Amino acid sequence: MSRYHLSTEKVVKLNVGGTFYSSTKETLTKVHGSYIGRIFTGEAPCPRDERGSYFIDRDGPIFRHILNYLRSDRLSVPYGFREFDLLKVEADYYGLPALVQEIEVILVSFKRKRRRRPNPNRKKTSQSVNALHRVHERDGDLYISDEDSDWFYD
Repeated sequence: MSRYHLSTEKVVKLNVGGTFYSSTKETLTKVHGSYIGRIFTGEAPCPRDERGSYFIDRDGPIFRHILNYLRSDRLSVPYGFREFDLLKVEADYYGLPALVQEIEVILVSFKRKRRRRPNPNRKKTSQSVNALHRVHERDGDLYISDEDSDWFYD
C-alpha cells in the first residue's frame, strides 16, 4: 500500500445535523478526553448515515467553528458573529472546556461593553469636579452646571 493510501485512510467524513464535513482523525482526536475525540478513538459510539459518514445530531453550521478550533487551537469566527451562546453549548457538548472558557470570556466582555455603551437620550450626570463652576437654584432645588453647557444635575 502506498503512502498516499495510508494518509487518505485517516480522512473522516462527518454529517453534523445534515451539514457535511471532512477532517482528519488526528484533528478530531486532538483534545484528549473530549467527546468528539472519543468517537474517533472508538471509546464512544457514533452512528453512520447511508453514505457511511459519521452522523452527529447537532447544529451543523456551528460545528464549522468547533472544527476550525480543533484545527488551529484558537477560536476564529467571522466579524459580527452573534451566536456565542449556541457555540458555547456546542463546545460543552463536544467536551472542549478550553473553548468553553474562551467563549465565556468573550460573553463577559460583550456584557461589559453593553453596560458601557452611551445612551444619547440619557441625561449627563457626572462631570469632573474641577469643571463645575455654577450653582443654580430652580424652584427651591440646587443644580450644578459647568460654564460651557446648559445641562444640570442634582
